[in-house]
This record gives sequence, structure tokens and C-alpha cells, in this order.
Amino acid sequence: MSRKILSLSLPFGLLKEIRQVARDEHLSKSELLRRAVLDFIGKWKWEQAKKAGKRALREMKITEADIEEIVHAARKK
Repeated sequence: MSRKILSLSLPFGLLKEIRQVARDEHLSKSELLRRAVLDFIGKWKWEQAKKAGKRALREMKITEADIEEIVHAARKK
């Protein structure tokens, strides 16, 4: 994986916490921040998927009860 160096500005207190957590978890600051960013992006993608699903349900006029019936019927097959 190719990498690019990123420079960012952080409040001193946050940098102090990053150093402490990285030390306690035996990670470099870069690895800790990489993991934090990946976690944030993963949660963001999940929220986007949930919004898209809800939008699709509204457009298809499907309720939560309908989904339970669909799943139940599919499991019977």
C-alpha cells in the first residue's frame, strides 16, 4: 500500500491523549490515528447504508413488519 504523509494541527491536550493511548496500546501515533480514521469511516459508511436502506423502504412503501414477513417467508423455503 502506498502512503502519503499528512500534516495536521491538533490541540495540545488531544496530542497528549494520543501519545498516552498509543503508548498504552503499544502502537505508534500513526497507527493509532490510522485505526481511528478507519473506524470513523467504517461507521460513516454504515450510517450511509442505513440511510439508503430507509430511503429505499420509503420509496417502496415497505414497513418494518413487511420486512419481518419477507424474512420469515424466505426462511421457510
